[in-house]
Amino acid sequence: MRSRNRLRTLRGTYEFPPVKTGDPPNTGKRLLILDDGRINLGYRIVQFRIWNAEMTGHTDAFSSQAHLAMSPDILTALSDASDNREIAWAAYNTGTGYGIDQFNLVDPDHIVVRDLHLVFPSVANQNTARVNYYILMEEYDITDQEAIISIIKEESQDVSN
Repeated sequence: MRSRNRLRTLRGTYEFPPVKTGDPPNTGKRLLILDDGRINLGYRIVQFRIWNAEMTGHTDAFSSQAHLAMSPDILTALSDASDNREIAWAAYNTGTGYGIDQFNLVDPDHIVVRDLHLVFPSVANQNTARVNYYILMEEYDITDQEAIISIIKEESQDVSN
């Protein structure tokens, strides 16, 4: 594996409708990287962050959690570090306006070769919520053998796929 000394950023905003009291929280998913068939080019996630796009003048409680996954079938599952298909996690909570709690963690031992999904398994909001995301990735040239190992990790060694 050899770094190409190139950084790439993915960023954007995901919007969620309001949730009534007693209803389950919002969920969402966005495909960020689509398999282009080039298995010898991979990306290592360096940073992953989420935050509320309505940071000023907004006093409603708001919380969100997200993770980066390499499989499309992880839509509503909460974060699970034992699942090899999840490679980064982030959470954001404004509480009731007195401070902001943030959490983010990236597993640097994964190379994205095929698809990458941004998954929001739980967004609790009283009004329409807009969540920003920022992902910093480093580009790598990888061998065929390294690509195969990365693809096996993406499948989480699941023989049913």
